[in-house]
Amino acid sequence: MRTRKSSGLWITLVLGTLSLICLRVSPALAATEDNLSLSLGFEFATGDYGTDQTTDSYRIPLVIDFTPTPKLDFELVVPYLHQSDSSTVILGGMRFPRRNSGSGGGSGMGGGSTTTSSGSQSGLGDITLTAGYALVAETTDVPLVRPVLYAKFPTADEDKGLGTGALDFGGGLSLAKDVGDWSTYVEAIYIVPGSSSSYEPNNFWSYQASADYHFTRQLSYGIGLAGATAAFDSSDHALEAQLKIDYWPTEQGSFGGYLAKGLSDGSADYGGGLYAAIRF
Repeated sequence: MRTRKSSGLWITLVLGTLSLICLRVSPALAATEDNLSLSLGFEFATGDYGTDQTTDSYRIPLVIDFTPTPKLDFELVVPYLHQSDSSTVILGGMRFPRRNSGSGGGSGMGGGSTTTSSGSQSGLGDITLTAGYALVAETTDVPLVRPVLYAKFPTADEDKGLGTGALDFGGGLSLAKDVGDWSTYVEAIYIVPGSSSSYEPNNFWSYQASADYHFTRQLSYGIGLAGATAAFDSSDHALEAQLKIDYWPTEQGSFGGYLAKGLSDGSADYGGGLYAAIRF
């Protein structure tokens, strides 16, 4: 009962904050080229992630995108998490088996044993901030080239397995190109995770690729891949395939969803999500 009340309170606070921002946004900001976007989502996943225990989890992310100039953009993600047990932990947006601390040096978890908990856990996840800069503009023959900086702040409860209790940082590159009615996107980020008393993850790559077909100006369908190399020596890499749909009933509002299927032992068996967004 305590978990349900906590979840309901958090969702109420988020929705209230969104409503206040929508009501109080200044006319000057509203008159610009939609440089602020707010979205709220719900994501669910289930799988054993290469362990002997199945984890059911959901994630409610509040996403704030801000584009102060045509070339510079920022994305802040504030997630609320719930998981049926603590045998996994989120790093770089992907779940990995939760391992006991090793002997140091960032070499992974000594012995490779898995820490598990039979009790469900809920709470604030690790907040992430991503910044991108359009270094090369898209042309007929050249894709958009956008270097990316990434940071994860230790706002989640480490003891509950909701986060690692350490600051992570990273950098990478994204490419985007429109080809006819198709929009393509590729991104790879190298992440250097921090160590704590409970975790010593390795450096790892997080990556994604997608292709979206614009059926109409308001409706698009897409396919995608999302994955990461193993964050711990004894765990498998993560890789999942996604089917997506997005719909824009107005120029300022959109909603959509996706279904996901794990393609590796280190991924969830199945997953899915929904979102709603508004632009100013």
